[in-house]
Order: sequence, then structure tokens, then C-alpha cells
Amino acid sequence: MVLNLGNTKFVEKYLTNVRWNENLNNQWQVEGLIEKLSNQYFKFDIRFLKNFNGKNGKLINSQSKADKVLFENDENWILIDTKELIEYMKLHNLKEVDLIKIVNEINWNIILPKK
Repeated sequence: MVLNLGNTKFVEKYLTNVRWNENLNNQWQVEGLIEKLSNQYFKFDIRFLKNFNGKNGKLINSQSKADKVLFENDENWILIDTKELIEYMKLHNLKEVDLIKIVNEINWNIILPKK
């Protein structure tokens, strides 16, 4: 059974050996391998972006069990390491980050084309 838990197009295009999480308290929706890029299983937060006062974003809990967080723009899916993102935000005392800036300032990120 596949629940409508987020961006399934990303999952269909880039993940293999997929396992869906039905326990939403863990704050990750899917686990799998990033095809052709990794032989390690990751848990992904693939929730869609939401509008927060005119800005698109996600609420990321510091207790999240997701290894990677999926963001997107019109052309790409952008994966960010959850722990590194949270550490960056704590270090700089931030409640929100600019996605373009964060991609350039943290070590673990992958940009994957949608097409």
C-alpha cells in the first residue's frame, strides 16, 4: 500500500528498493537507495513544500528521523542532509534558511534534474 505522503515522482524516478513508512510520527515518508548514486539506504522527508506567509518551505524538527530532506524548484529536486541542515541552523541561530544559500554552504547535497 502506498500512502500519499509527498513527492512520489521523485521516488519513482530516483529511488530503488523503496519501503514506505506508515508511521508518520517518525517524520520520514520513504526509505530507499538513490539509484546509481549510493549503495546506502536513506530515509527521506519527501513532504511537499507549504506556503508560510508568502514563502515556500518545510518545518524541520530537530528530532526528525529523516536522513535527507527533499526540496524542489521548477527544474530540480534538491536533497539536503537533515543533520547537517539542523546543525547549520543551530550554529547560525536561524529559524529559516534560503535554499540557494544553504546548498552552497553545506557539504552534503545532491541536485537531481526533474526531466
